[in-house]
Amino acid sequence: MLKPVVTASLLVPLFATAAHAETVTATADTLVVVTPNAPVVVNTNGEAQAPAIQPPGAAEMPPAPPAPPAAVNGAPQNEDWNNVSHINGVPVKVGERNDYLYNFKKTNLSVNPFGLFFGYYDISASHALNNNLALSVAITGWSFDSGDEQGFQLTASAPLYFRRTFSGPFLEGGLIIRTTDDEQYYDCYDCSATSSMSNSWVGPELLFGWHWTFDSGFNIAMAAGVAKRMNNNSEYSDGTEANGYFRVGYAF
Repeated sequence: MLKPVVTASLLVPLFATAAHAETVTATADTLVVVTPNAPVVVNTNGEAQAPAIQPPGAAEMPPAPPAPPAAVNGAPQNEDWNNVSHINGVPVKVGERNDYLYNFKKTNLSVNPFGLFFGYYDISASHALNNNLALSVAITGWSFDSGDEQGFQLTASAPLYFRRTFSGPFLEGGLIIRTTDDEQYYDCYDCSATSSMSNSWVGPELLFGWHWTFDSGFNIAMAAGVAKRMNNNSEYSDGTEANGYFRVGYAF
């Protein structure tokens, strides 16, 4: 009587196990394998499908930069930004971007264009030493149409710019070497007989001026001040006289 009971008790777990095995086999179409990285899906046919993986750090990427001002305020954009003078999206008048930038062109060559019509020749070369100081050398010569006066001047100076080199107000101190030849008439009857008198002197100068430099590199500078005659070899005593210049140049 015990054998049928024992047999039945042994067969029940076997049937349950068999039924469970059949359920797993019928429903397990895919198998998910969990790894430290992204999960890998394994199909029953042995092929593996890798999920889409974002680039490293994609989740930490900053948000996209805002659109240009024209798009932010809703105004229609009717001009290409490459055709608009601006700094970082802020419109700036054409030719005035240089006023907002620290970097600038370091060397400037300039002349007096109007002096050529009157026999006055002035050329200058300047180089920036830093953001506010430059070194300048100028050569000036003149010979007026009447021929009564001829001269030559060599100037070395150091203009100090209050805003930035080659831009805005400046104070220029320097040293002048000047030589002049004057024709003197000593026969007042016919004023035909003349004598030449040479005058040479060395002395300091101090000028105040303003410099305008545009984005193209072209610039205008003008200054006025005084110069002190020293070591004068003429009959005139040492003294002070006016001095200045007007120049148009190109910086590069």
